[in-house]
Amino acid sequence: MTDRAAPRRVVLDVDTGIDDALALLYAVASPALELCAVTTVAGNVPVEVAARNSAAVLSHAGAADVPVVVGASRTTTGAGPRSGPTNHGPDGLGDVRVPPGPHPARIGVRDLVAEAAGSAAVTLVGLAPLTNVAGLAPLAERLVAVAGELVPEDPPEFNAAHDADATARVLAAGRPTTLYVADVFAQVSVTPADVDRLRSSDRPAARLAGELLAVRRGHLVGDAGALVLLTHPHLFRVEPRRLGVVGDVLTEVADGRWVDVVVDVDAASVARAYVDTLLAVR
Repeated sequence: MTDRAAPRRVVLDVDTGIDDALALLYAVASPALELCAVTTVAGNVPVEVAARNSAAVLSHAGAADVPVVVGASRTTTGAGPRSGPTNHGPDGLGDVRVPPGPHPARIGVRDLVAEAAGSAAVTLVGLAPLTNVAGLAPLAERLVAVAGELVPEDPPEFNAAHDADATARVLAAGRPTTLYVADVFAQVSVTPADVDRLRSSDRPAARLAGELLAVRRGHLVGDAGALVLLTHPHLFRVEPRRLGVVGDVLTEVADGRWVDVVVDVDAASVARAYVDTLLAVR
């Protein structure tokens, strides 16, 4: 059951990306969320591609009025987007065709988020390398980021590692922060039957979600799980951890900053909540 209080106002920072697109669709569909703005950053794809994909997805979902802004094209240390092939395909959307949306804005990301936040609280949700988020953190009441992992692997989790300097700045910002980590991210997948339900829906946003999930490895919800965390927190187990950045790895350290970390999830229920929200089953 979702919270029936006033919708939570959110700004999404994305590198759209199949699962970023799934997150955008959920943010528009959920009555528990008010999507105020979208900022884009280089990550899975170049920043211009991320912005174009985001605008197209939002337009398809009936939310063309949500502003999308082109953010950082390179990390703090000058790195560009991820190199080499990814499961998102060269266009970021796995070759799922989405009609173009409005042209993304060219104002600064900070100006856009400051305008979107106004005098009301806003939650900043980072679904990409944290280059933009590091500069935007002071404007947010709360941060949620898809970053890090419970058990560090080689190579390290991409979002935290691709701009490790920005990740360290996010921790230093001192905002209430929750991390949706890769170990949990990898557990939430939609069943083939529910993918088919979405693809056969008469709702354009649901159909697009189904098409994207159909080409998504393992039908993983991915980044969209961080949005379900906001609307269905009872489906996640969260623990405080002291974290810091060592090299390019976000890891537990004795003198680190306290942040909340998602350590477990009711994966089947999260996937069901995602599907039901897109299908408007309440």
